Amino acid sequence: MTYIRFLSNKWAIAGFTCLIYSMSFSAFGSEIPVLKVGSPVKGELSYSNSENNNIKPHTQPQSHTQSQSKSLDINVPCDKGDYLTGYVESGDNTMTMDIIDATGEISRRLIDHKTDKQKFYSVAENCAEIWRLSGSGAYQIVLEQRVSLAEQDLEGSLENHLESSDALLSPKVSALRESLQKGQNTDSFWANIEALGTPLIEDTDSGTLMTFLVRGHYNNVKLLGGPSNNHESLQQLADSDTWYKSFIVPNNTHLSYQIAPNVPQLPLSGRARRIAIKAVAQVDPYNHHPWPESAIDKYTTKSTVTLEDAPKRPWLDVQKEIPKGELSTFKFTSSILDNTRDITIYSPAIDDSQNNRDDAVLLYIFDAESYIDTVGLPTILENLIAAGEIPPVTVVFISNPDGDARARELPANPVFADVLANELVPQVNKRLPVAIPKDRTVIAGSSYGGLAATTIALRHPDIFGNVISMSGSFWWKPEDQTADDKHFVASEVIKMNKVPVRFFLSAGVFETARGNSSSNGILGTNRHLRDVLLAKGYDARYEEYGAGHDYFSWRGIIGDGLISLFGSEE
Repeated sequence: MTYIRFLSNKWAIAGFTCLIYSMSFSAFGSEIPVLKVGSPVKGELSYSNSENNNIKPHTQPQSHTQSQSKSLDINVPCDKGDYLTGYVESGDNTMTMDIIDATGEISRRLIDHKTDKQKFYSVAENCAEIWRLSGSGAYQIVLEQRVSLAEQDLEGSLENHLESSDALLSPKVSALRESLQKGQNTDSFWANIEALGTPLIEDTDSGTLMTFLVRGHYNNVKLLGGPSNNHESLQQLADSDTWYKSFIVPNNTHLSYQIAPNVPQLPLSGRARRIAIKAVAQVDPYNHHPWPESAIDKYTTKSTVTLEDAPKRPWLDVQKEIPKGELSTFKFTSSILDNTRDITIYSPAIDDSQNNRDDAVLLYIFDAESYIDTVGLPTILENLIAAGEIPPVTVVFISNPDGDARARELPANPVFADVLANELVPQVNKRLPVAIPKDRTVIAGSSYGGLAATTIALRHPDIFGNVISMSGSFWWKPEDQTADDKHFVASEVIKMNKVPVRFFLSAGVFETARGNSSSNGILGTNRHLRDVLLAKGYDARYEEYGAGHDYFSWRGIIGDGLISLFGSEE
């Protein structure tokens, strides 16, 4: 069973492309820079205008800092199982970093066409593989950590995942346990699972049971996503190659997830230990519905499940003969924020006679790359507009200038809010064919983006008259508040005068807080904010979904929000 089983067509193409690319490996005798902890690799890359955006022509430099290179091969000394983390820093220059195997194929993409400081996480599988940096401009690659298997708590990891007597067993997993007790193996069970696909869905007296399954001999297996936000541990069935975790879920569940075998068990605590799952999280090879199509390897691909009562949204997929809009990008520099970012404007495909429609909508949305590429928002809008579900929508996609800026700028940051209102909006308005009033202007986002959309509109209701918040991170509070101060945004709404803003809020039923404080998770704080807004007399619509914290559900919810706020009366 391999990952290629369900993505054979795509990987056949990728394999052919990368096979051609394998000829670009370093010539015999050329020196390859070595990346170690404490020894960064830095320099400058440039390439001709004929480069392919996915795989760049390669010319090996003679030193770490020689310019005029088309890409750079790097040797990363390691042992199998080492946990490797670090970052690439490139300012405004776009960089891609791949791990390349001996045949020239991309075995993993660590950084995908990103600027500024971008972090990477990996577990060494084949230390003979080369790391390859592609892009243009100055760069610095820093390896921050290399944690060997000897430094990881593997025995404790396995003990924590042994099967417990009170584990929720699916009928099929229970039957497998009985077969194992009779001396049989798991082969027939997994042959059946391969045909059915994962996760396993069963009707039980307790409700719909969703069981995630992984096959292999591992020290541990965790679940990233799914009907939990707690990196749930799968349990090993007896001493077999089968791992499982079951949940009772509603019949409208639709979500994405990844499996994470052998998560590094680091001698660290807190967030540093939690994010180690990023190094190994990957697509479930037995799942029949990988997503998104644009993913380049098993680590950037997610597995999905959609139960029969999940929302039906035919407008999510590309449809033939639908007029296509256009994307244009400009650089937005703020001296106040001291950074530069891409702003991409989507213009709907309408004729000149529709330019003056008084029902046109202007949408500002955060996390540009995710909503353009992963979510495919332009396609969703084109389908909805063509079906007459919503009026023409122009979109301003706001990108994050670097990996750290999102957590710095989006959570209720008044400086960032004022930059958008006073600097970005005037530049956008100059590029629009017609002026769109505030009551037809909406600001939207998910997670921190939902928090930002809400707080920015409350601060600047003269510009943003509508909000779409998807799984808004309303658990957030300023650092100067005590642990007892909860629900910051709801508290601010209570204190302030009502302003002319309409809201569409949403949350997933699986977005509960970790630990015992359920009311302070995304689900609980969204419910509280809804209640406060309604009590203050706001026009606030609220929806809960059988979903978690992921773009697979948000791609449908953004359409629901637009229909709710601006849909046709029919």
